[in-house]
Amino acid sequence: MGGCSAPNCSNSTSIGKQLFRFPKDPVRKKKWVVNCRRDFEPTPHSRLCQVSLQHSSRKKTHFYLKIQ
Repeated sequence: MGGCSAPNCSNSTSIGKQLFRFPKDPVRKKKWVVNCRRDFEPTPHSRLCQVSLQHSSRKKTHFYLKIQ
């Protein structure tokens, strides 16, 4: 099973962390990539964990997570 795409993060669902897909919207996806401080193109299997998302929002950088 895969884990979080954020640098130096090894969180995964196997240790009870929730993972989120990168948005399909190109503008929002680019913001997520910039905010996770990695130079890569996310695949459909790339994810960010809840901890990485919360860490970013503490720095006043928003991922604009859309809850469905």
